[in-house]
Amino acid sequence: MISQQDISEYIGQEMPELSDICSREKSRTVYDVVRHMLKYTKTQMIRHNLIAAQKCMALAEQLYYKGNNAVKNAIENVFVYSFSHAFFHDADQMKEVLDIVPPSLYRLYRAQVVNSHL
Repeated sequence: MISQQDISEYIGQEMPELSDICSREKSRTVYDVVRHMLKYTKTQMIRHNLIAAQKCMALAEQLYYKGNNAVKNAIENVFVYSFSHAFFHDADQMKEVLDIVPPSLYRLYRAQVVNSHL
């Protein structure tokens, strides 16, 4: 199980470029790390670097399933919650994103959207 203390090391093994950003920005909490992961993913989508963006999405999915409750909460409440603001505001970009979002993360997003309207 990946804890909030282990997340930086795990990311460093999976995506050194993102780990460098988190170190440079002095990310102190799991929420800081996940915010940087979201920002990095969004930047890659804007640059149409879909391979890097897809790698970030896959990493978020891994962290969600391998992480403890703090890591899961950060992925769900920062990364997934921000899909509407970060990715789904533009119809063309939305199609690109839907092609690379892991189905499990999209299900989490849909559950958030449905539950937010109750």
